[in-house]
Amino acid sequence: LQISEDRPGSCWCGGDRYCMCGPSLAVDIVVHSKRESTLQDPDDIGYDVYVVRRSDTNQLATIGGFVNVGETTEAAVIRELEEETGIVVSEDQGLRLIGVYSDPRRDNRRSIASVAYGVEVNRDEMVTKDGSGLPRAGDDAKEVVSIKLRDVGLVDRDDFYADHLTILNDFKAQIMPDEPVQRSGELFADIGRITCTSEPIE
Repeated sequence: LQISEDRPGSCWCGGDRYCMCGPSLAVDIVVHSKRESTLQDPDDIGYDVYVVRRSDTNQLATIGGFVNVGETTEAAVIRELEEETGIVVSEDQGLRLIGVYSDPRRDNRRSIASVAYGVEVNRDEMVTKDGSGLPRAGDDAKEVVSIKLRDVGLVDRDDFYADHLTILNDFKAQIMPDEPVQRSGELFADIGRITCTSEPIE
């Protein structure tokens, strides 16, 4: 694992002037829905994933953000998902843990450890806060983009923010183990993380 000393973190200081500093905590969310085969392409079965285009860098990114004080990572997933896309889910809808991404180099802004989750939604029964059933960009997102999961890794690295291509590739390897995973465009080949084992979704 790599150590980086040029990324600031978060510090908390008590009344006794003792300060504890550490990385910020965030969540990354891979929202996905099953694709149905079509008459044009009967083999087009798999998953779509929803990502957002950031308004600051214009790059694609997984949905997510920082965990608030007093908030669980699971609660942060539900809040961030609604804030950035308008999609409404609940904890009992089933959050799938993808992994923990704690490499200090993963984000240029500061040292950030992120817990990544997968959330499956049914595009035909999607609940959104505006009642439209369609995800819409909010908060600091410019737009919501749907891409085929099998195409992840075929987009240039610069199109993805930080290590979000790695998160998407790890998720792809977990639920589509028979599909090739293109790692060459990732931010770092040796980025520090712990991921869950592959387990195809039935």
